[in-house]
Amino acid sequence: MPMRRVGAGIVVALCLNASAMAEMFKIENPASNIYNPADRMSDPNPLSPPTQPVPQPTAPKEATTTTPPPPEQVREQRAPHQERAVPHKRSSFTTAKAYLAVADDAYNKGDYRRFLSMSEEALSRIRAGTLTASKKAKQKLLRNRDLGRKLLEKGGR
Repeated sequence: MPMRRVGAGIVVALCLNASAMAEMFKIENPASNIYNPADRMSDPNPLSPPTQPVPQPTAPKEATTTTPPPPEQVREQRAPHQERAVPHKRSSFTTAKAYLAVADDAYNKGDYRRFLSMSEEALSRIRAGTLTASKKAKQKLLRNRDLGRKLLEKGGR
């Protein structure tokens, strides 16, 4: 029985000291001393420096009416999003050699529009990454494109 009393006394003494020990080793918030201007929004201190005023939204400007450009200029301009977009695939060819074969057939028949369109479609798909081609095939497609443009300027069909 005396050992129980001694044990109980030690436990009581430790419990009373525990709160004092916890207070002694209390960890303070290191961020509590950082200046935060948002803290004084509801109750500003007149001695503290003023904050910047919140800018008021401006009214939207009215669009001015302009005359549309001539149709020739409209066709020449390309929107920036169209240059980056993957071009529409008009043909189902899977290789650059197939495009070259179709372009050569069109050239032999005298269909210069198809000749030019096949070359340009292949080049645009190569640029977009949906068609791969060798360096030689790319060079031939570039030559075909230049030749097709010259032939159409001369008055081909």
